[in-house]
Amino acid sequence: MMKPENTFIGSVHKHLPENVYRMKNNNQYNSGIADVWYSGPAADLWVEYKFIKIPARKDTVIDIALSELQKKWLIDRHNEGRNVAVIVGSKDGGVYFPDISWSFQPYNAKFFRDAMVPRKTLAEFIGEFTGG
Repeated sequence: MMKPENTFIGSVHKHLPENVYRMKNNNQYNSGIADVWYSGPAADLWVEYKFIKIPARKDTVIDIALSELQKKWLIDRHNEGRNVAVIVGSKDGGVYFPDISWSFQPYNAKFFRDAMVPRKTLAEFIGEFTGG
């Protein structure tokens, strides 16, 4: 059975333009690397995905739950000039955090509900960024 995060990633990928290459990264010997690398005619993009359940109370703080290795990897790549992002998904859609904007936590449930976009829109962000 697929984890909710992997199901969410697949539901974004089905909306990607065909000319955007994507590679899911899973390496037990190299922790922290972003979940997916996207490549298109204009740019590359490394995306770490997280999947959450948004609490009913709007003021409840949500921890994006990036590991210390994931944070370090994303910040180090960003500092090298690489394109990185975090997408936080939920059953209703997702929130796109370009660059290291995810690090400006804390974020509450109201923020997530207000910033959430459909999976197709997330795929459009990726496609537009990479030139797909």
